[in-house]
Amino acid sequence: MLKKVAFISIITASALFANLPNYSGKIIDIDANGIDVSKVKAVTGIKEGDNYSISALQAAKHNLEMGLKQSGYVDAKVTVDAIQKDDGIKVKFNIDKGDPIKVKKVTFIGNHAISDDVLEDAITNKPGGLFSWLTGGGEAVPAMLEYDQAKVRDEYLKRGYLDVEVDKPLMKTDFASKSAEVTFTIKHEGQPYKVSSVRVEAAPGVDLSGVEKDLELKSGKVFNVQKLRDDLNMLIEKAANQGYAFANAQPKFRKNDADHTIDVVYVINPGQKIKINDVKISGNTKTKDHVIRRYIYLAPGDQFNLTDLKDSKEELQRTGYFDSVEIVPKKVGGDAVDLDVKVKEAQTGSVMAGISYGSYDGLGVNASISDRNLFGTGIGYSLSVEKSKKSHNYSLSVTDPRVFDSLYSLSVGIFHQSYEFIDYTKKEKGAYISVGRKLTRHISASIGYTYSDVKYSDYDTYNIDYQSYKKSALTASVTFDNTDDFFTPRKGFYANLSLEYAGLGKGASDGYAEYLKTEFKFATYYGMKDILDYDLILRAKLRGGYISDKGLTPRAERLFLGGSSWGVRGYSPASISPYNSNGDRVGGFKSLAGSLEASIPLSFITKNMRLTGFVDYGMIGTNSLSEVKRASVGAQIEWRSPFGPVNLIFAKAVNKKPGDRTSAFELTIGSKF
Repeated sequence: MLKKVAFISIITASALFANLPNYSGKIIDIDANGIDVSKVKAVTGIKEGDNYSISALQAAKHNLEMGLKQSGYVDAKVTVDAIQKDDGIKVKFNIDKGDPIKVKKVTFIGNHAISDDVLEDAITNKPGGLFSWLTGGGEAVPAMLEYDQAKVRDEYLKRGYLDVEVDKPLMKTDFASKSAEVTFTIKHEGQPYKVSSVRVEAAPGVDLSGVEKDLELKSGKVFNVQKLRDDLNMLIEKAANQGYAFANAQPKFRKNDADHTIDVVYVINPGQKIKINDVKISGNTKTKDHVIRRYIYLAPGDQFNLTDLKDSKEELQRTGYFDSVEIVPKKVGGDAVDLDVKVKEAQTGSVMAGISYGSYDGLGVNASISDRNLFGTGIGYSLSVEKSKKSHNYSLSVTDPRVFDSLYSLSVGIFHQSYEFIDYTKKEKGAYISVGRKLTRHISASIGYTYSDVKYSDYDTYNIDYQSYKKSALTASVTFDNTDDFFTPRKGFYANLSLEYAGLGKGASDGYAEYLKTEFKFATYYGMKDILDYDLILRAKLRGGYISDKGLTPRAERLFLGGSSWGVRGYSPASISPYNSNGDRVGGFKSLAGSLEASIPLSFITKNMRLTGFVDYGMIGTNSLSEVKRASVGAQIEWRSPFGPVNLIFAKAVNKKPGDRTSAFELTIGSKF
C-alpha cells in the first residue's frame, strides 16, 4: 500500500545545480526551509554523517523532484545550497512547492450497489470539504491513485462483493486552471457473498478454546473484509498473550460461486514461545530508570505478552512525563527478546510569570513554579500565586503517585483562596492530605481528609447562607482511566466518582458544615485517524453532582455551573445557579453538564496546537435539574506550550436569560484538554 508524503508535490525536473561548491568533508546539518527534515531524509536518502558528494546531492534533488511531481504541484522548484562550516558541511534544500493541483470532480461509473458519497469518502483524491483550507484536503495526489483503486475495491469487499473488478482510475489534469477530474470505473460488481462457515486452526500448545464466539465474521452473515482483518488481529493478540511474540495468522478461503457463499479458515502459525531477556531504556535524560520500570508490566524472565506491552506503553503515556513512547521487542536468540523502551521526555517543569484575562475576572497576574517529575523521581509539586480583579489564590501541593515505587500514592497541600462571586466574596484557607492505591491497571482509589476555614463578605443582605463556617471533611474517590495519553487522548475512557462527607468530628451546631456531596466526571475520546487518515479527535464529557444536606450546607459548598472549571463555557465562573426570592444565586443541590467536542490539529502553526469546537449544555436546581438550563457553543485553541497546557476559549451563550453573566473569552493554564 502506498503512503502519502504530505509535503511532496509536482515539479518538472529541469532545475540545474549552479555553482555547487566541490567541498570535502561530512554533512553535519540538513535544512529544508521549514519542511519536516525527517521526510526529506526519507525521500532523498541524505543524512548527517554522510560524505559530501555533488553527485549524491544531484540524485537527492532528482528524488525530491520526482516525489513532488507525483503529489500534485506544478510550479514547485528545488535548489540545493552547501555551506562550509568549521566541523563539516551544511546542506540546505530550498523547496518552493508553488500551488497544488486541486481535484474539482470525482466520477464513479458502474456503481449500483454503493453510492457515490460512500465511495468518495473512502478515497484520497477528491474535492476538498468546507475546512480543506485548514486541513489541506482536496489536493490531487497521482501517487495515491493506486491506493484509491484499492480503497474503492475495499468498500465492496466490506459488503461481500468478492467478484468486484475496479479499473485503474483516470486522472485528467488541466494545468492552466490547476484542477483535475478523477474517474473510477467499476467494471463488474457481482453479487454479495455470505459466510457459510468459519473455523480456526492452530498448532498444539496455543489455547484458543472458545475463541469462535469472539470472531466478528459469523456463519450466515454477509462477508466483510474489515471484520476478517479484525479477527486476524484478535487471534494474533491471543497467541501473543501466551508468549508467541511473533505469531501470525492467515485466512484460507473456499469460494462457492454457485450459491455465493464462502468458507473461511483462520490458520494460526505461532512460532516459538518468547521470554523477556532484558528491558533497555533510552532517551530519558531526566527521568530515573526505576521510575519508568514501575510502569512496565514486563520484566526480565517474564513470558512475552502483547497486552502487557500495549498497557505498558499507554501507562507511560498517561504519566505526562513523555511526549512519545515506543516499546519494541527485538530478538536476541531463538526464544528471547529485549524490550527497547525509547522515550522522548516532555517539558514537565516550569517557572512562570504572566498575565491573564477573562470577561468576568478581568486582568490578572500570576506566578508559579511546578514540576510533575521533580528531579526525574516522578514526584510532582506546585507553588502558585494568582491575583486578579476578582480572585487571590495561593497554594502549595506535593504528590507522589507511586511512593517508593509501590502501588500507593500520597498527596498533601495547603491553600488560601479568595474569590469575588457575583453576590458575595468567599475567603477560604485550609489543608488536605490524601492516600491512594492503584487497584488494577486502570482503576485507582483514594481516601483523604480536608480542613478549611471559610468566611463571607461583600454580600448585600446577611442571611444564613452567608454564615462563616469551618469544614472537617472525609473524602473518598475511585478513578478509571484507560486513555492513551496524558495531554491529548485519542482513545479510551476516563471516569471518576468522588464522595465528600463534611461534619467529621463536629457538626452544624458547632459552626461546621455538615453534608454529603457526591460528584462524578466522565469523558470518552475517539481518534478518527484510522478512518479518515486525519487527526480528528471526538470527545464527549459529562459531569454531575448531588448534595444531601445533613445539617448545614453553606452556599459556597453547593453546586454551580459556568466557565471551564464548573462546566458550560460562555458564562462567568459559577454564575449559573438557582435563585432565591430576593434574586440571589444560592447554588444547587443537583447538577448535570455535558460537552461534545471535535478537535483538529493546527500543524501549519505548530505540531503542539489544536483547534477544538464545542457544544456545552448544563442543568442545575435545588429540587429538580429542570429549574435552570443553559447552553453554549464555541471554539478553543489548545496549545501544549513549554510552560504547560494553555487553553484560549471563545464561547457564546446560546440561551442566556436576563441577569445572566456571560464570558465570551477565557484563558486557562495547566488544565488538561
